[in-house]
Amino acid sequence: MSVSLTVETKEFQRVLSKYAMTKGKTDAEVVNKAMRYWTPFAAKRIINKTPGSRKILQELLAPARSRYRTKKVKSKFNNTAAAAIFIWRLKKKGMPITNDLNDRVERFVGARANSAQFLRAGFIPAYREFGVPNRKAGTQRYFKSRSFGKKAIPSAFHKVTAFVTNAREGAHVISPTAFQESIREVENLFIKFMLADLQRVGRQFGMNP
Repeated sequence: MSVSLTVETKEFQRVLSKYAMTKGKTDAEVVNKAMRYWTPFAAKRIINKTPGSRKILQELLAPARSRYRTKKVKSKFNNTAAAAIFIWRLKKKGMPITNDLNDRVERFVGARANSAQFLRAGFIPAYREFGVPNRKAGTQRYFKSRSFGKKAIPSAFHKVTAFVTNAREGAHVISPTAFQESIREVENLFIKFMLADLQRVGRQFGMNP
């Protein structure tokens, strides 16, 4: 099933146009900056409704199968699936088991849990296109999920456009109005940017904001 959504953006466009004039930015620069905020705002709505991390933690902290059990990790990860998986990977690569193994297993578990919603929601490629910081994606920031973004490019003759898609199955079902609801957040953010500039200029001329 293919679902597309058109969002009314007339008021939003007016705010961005005013921001472009006050900051001396091109239309493409402003549109891409807006997408840099709009994409994660919408993603957050989908991510928050996407299950995954709790189940992954349960699986990683469950007892390892007998043949993979290990006593190399002297911590809560001892004989867990997480430790077994990590040590198996080290052995496969011919790498030694070092003294900081516990810390490395803990980072591995944290990265897998934090990445779950991002991977399942499918926004990582779009994040990368618009330069969105993706701190919670951990080691999985290059995962090939099913979103796609395209930046706006400057044009003297045509209206500049940028877009983001998310073909991840279920994303639209989980939060069908994610992008529509997030547009107001971005609009308010740009108004806040302009207000901050106005107050800064006022202070330069000795005016109380």
